Amino acid sequence: MVKALPEKCRKCGMLSAQQAQALHGTEGDGCWKPSVCYSRRSYARNRDRINQTRSRKRKEGELEQIPVEFEPLSQIVFGVLVVYRQAGVDTPVHAIAAEIWQGQEKVAIVPPVHCSGMVPSQVHQYVGKMLSVLEERYGIKKFASQTRLDPQLCGLRPCPLQG
Repeated sequence: MVKALPEKCRKCGMLSAQQAQALHGTEGDGCWKPSVCYSRRSYARNRDRINQTRSRKRKEGELEQIPVEFEPLSQIVFGVLVVYRQAGVDTPVHAIAAEIWQGQEKVAIVPPVHCSGMVPSQVHQYVGKMLSVLEERYGIKKFASQTRLDPQLCGLRPCPLQG
């Protein structure tokens, strides 16, 4: 049987890398091991999604797949709000972007914009402005979902986090 992930590692995975190193590094309890901790923390953060994907792939291999053509599904246009921010309740928003999908295909993007220096009301105003443009062009009145990405994945250059 597989050994469960220690509770300490699960909690550590929810911290930022700097916080985890300060708490468990040389100044902390000394259990930080770079060769193990980066991947273990990533797994702790994403384990539910990883395990669900593994399980789905196992089941897909066993089951017959029956494609269903449904014309209205391919006509549905929706938007996904992409927010670059660290995990946590009150972490600041690093950048915001959006993706526009039609059915199962991405048809357009709103490129990311850094939110450094913006107060929360300004971020909400920008999202409102983005929605008004998307409503005008695609008829999207609200986002279907929101995706959170780590600020380290920000593709904007220059970026305050990238030095």
